[in-house]
Amino acid sequence: MSWEEVKRATVAIAAAEDGSIRGTGFFVSSDGYLLTCAHVVEAAGGWEQVRVQGKSVSLVYLGDSRQDDFAVLQIAGYQGNGVPLSLSVTPMHRFLSIGYGRPDFPEGASIDGAITDINPQANFGNLPMLRLRVMADAQRVQGGYSGSPVFDAETQAVIGLIAAFDHSQGALALPLTTISKKWSTLQEFLTPTPPHPIASPSPQTAKIFISYRSRDPDVSLAQQFYEALKAAGHEPFMAGASIRLGENWAERIDQELEHCDYFLLLLSSQSATSEMVTEEVRRARELRDRREEKKPIILPIRVNFPMDSPLNYDLRGYLQRIQQREWHSPDDTPVIVQELLALISQEDGGEPWVVPLAETPEPAAPVVASPDFPPLPVAEPELQREPGGAVSLKSGLYVERLPIETDCYQEILQPGSLIRIKAPRQMGKTSLMARILHHAKEQGYHAIPLSFQRADSQLLGNLDQFLRWFCEQVGRRLKRLNQLDDYWSGYGSKDKCTAYFEECLLEEIDQPLVLGLDEVDRVFPHRAIADDFFALLRSWYEGARYGDFSSELWEKLRLVVVHSTEVYVPLDINQSPFNVGKNVELPEFNPEQMLDLAGRYGLNWTTTQVEELTQLIGGHPYLVQKALYHLRRQDVTLAELAETAATEAGIYSDHLRRHWWNLKEYPKLKEAFRQVVVKNKSVELDAELAFKLDSMGLVQLEGNEAIPRCDLYRNYFRDNLGD
Repeated sequence: MSWEEVKRATVAIAAAEDGSIRGTGFFVSSDGYLLTCAHVVEAAGGWEQVRVQGKSVSLVYLGDSRQDDFAVLQIAGYQGNGVPLSLSVTPMHRFLSIGYGRPDFPEGASIDGAITDINPQANFGNLPMLRLRVMADAQRVQGGYSGSPVFDAETQAVIGLIAAFDHSQGALALPLTTISKKWSTLQEFLTPTPPHPIASPSPQTAKIFISYRSRDPDVSLAQQFYEALKAAGHEPFMAGASIRLGENWAERIDQELEHCDYFLLLLSSQSATSEMVTEEVRRARELRDRREEKKPIILPIRVNFPMDSPLNYDLRGYLQRIQQREWHSPDDTPVIVQELLALISQEDGGEPWVVPLAETPEPAAPVVASPDFPPLPVAEPELQREPGGAVSLKSGLYVERLPIETDCYQEILQPGSLIRIKAPRQMGKTSLMARILHHAKEQGYHAIPLSFQRADSQLLGNLDQFLRWFCEQVGRRLKRLNQLDDYWSGYGSKDKCTAYFEECLLEEIDQPLVLGLDEVDRVFPHRAIADDFFALLRSWYEGARYGDFSSELWEKLRLVVVHSTEVYVPLDINQSPFNVGKNVELPEFNPEQMLDLAGRYGLNWTTTQVEELTQLIGGHPYLVQKALYHLRRQDVTLAELAETAATEAGIYSDHLRRHWWNLKEYPKLKEAFRQVVVKNKSVELDAELAFKLDSMGLVQLEGNEAIPRCDLYRNYFRDNLGD
């Protein structure tokens, strides 16, 4: 594979004096000729001081670092091959590169992006330079990357070398056309352009969506799968390789998910915390569950990510009963490729990666929140896990938003109480629910958390099946499941469910029963069951207030209902469809809470830094914790965070893309938000549109007048939605 050849032929350029890496270079021939930047040679102290793999070099050509910024060196005794070379440049093609100098990637860090154009640059003597755009976060071009090859992923040849930064999102590269004019010997090493082969028709062409995180080794492995599948006559889709510059990526991803036969998921420590990867898997699973042919078939591969490493809660649910392959090193690549090809070629379209239910492995326990781990995009709803003990609720990162907690602790002690916790995603709803249940358990109550994420999609279309599933979940935890069949006969699903709860559960327990119903927003879009289910909950709540014998039983039942307000977006409503009981709306963190949290992350901050961060991201709990995590690790400074936050190179690119992906599905909502971000004053909106943008957490409202919730949203969406 050509990209593998390029990686093998790319090396670090070090200084003899201290061994420090000053740049990157790559071999262009088996004779040991190597290309790098002229300024890299100067930084090493001159060509005599350059060391490549511990060896000295001889000088063939040294250009001017302010114009033709390249050097040709030669290494005696080189035993490898040169990279494939081409003088052809096609804007909007995808490129790959690899550079040295990052301590966390001692074997080189890959870059994935697009070639935007080729134009003269005044800083390089008006010589034509390639402008490159990096497509992913955490891949900003750094000093050690100077001299890195620019590999055109579509022509499978190196077309230039990186010479300079280009702001925070890309680089400038010297094309080989310029080098060949100055050093004519390069012509001898150009790769001949082969005639375009006529592909023989595949007996069974499949469409494969490759989901990956744009960091190594994920991106390199994704590229290898892409090339192998394409060579076999299939149609793989890899965002970096398949989406051209200027194309609407959100629409293209939707199209590819809609039509793919297989969903190849590369799971790594990075993708396990990626909002976009989780969203892609969610949509793939929804498509599969509602189709008779059960496609796309989901094929997870753990990339240097052991089976006992935890996934976020949503990913665990989406991948339930799907076996996962493991990749540890390049030696595993051909084995997995062959298994993929064999699977795709099966006539019966079977799904051999599905695990029989009896063999389903116990999922790894979630990591307890800590400053040393990145915040997960999805909260853990379980009060306890099985088997084993309780999940610790004493995380040092939980921020109380008093008096909300104390009010809820008091409310759950009231007979027949119902607490509704609602807010946009990632605001801390599930964490609050877990603490309410924990408080109830300390009083001796039965406390049962139940996430509606566990409900199979087909249940959400049938009220009788859904309510039976609901009863099964509660009855199993109370060890009274064996009596359910006696109650589930005859007509009237709500009557059967009510009778089971009243006669089999509430009559038999001495202490109150607290149910924590998480992610009930999954029910809202399914009108076939939503109206009846919420009417049932309302009737139980009201049943505790009738003052008869039955009321005493229903007083034992306490409900905590949790849902994201983002579910309102696709619904034709301008208020919550379930308004009963105590309403709890979670606010953002205030400056005092943010300052306290910064201290828990080991940051010695003052109110000045808190004000700067608040201006950028408001007090959004997830965004705040993500910022503090990266600041603690010194991945970025606060000034760098402010500069890059609203770009594709920033730490929030996944979060912003998820919002953009959702907005583009609702043109009226997208246009309303565009009006908000392009103006410097509040904008009056239609009541329903204002309600939904507020439900997504994108705006702050005063009446129907809206402003962006923070500078992060204003800056990103002004660039992406503005005229």
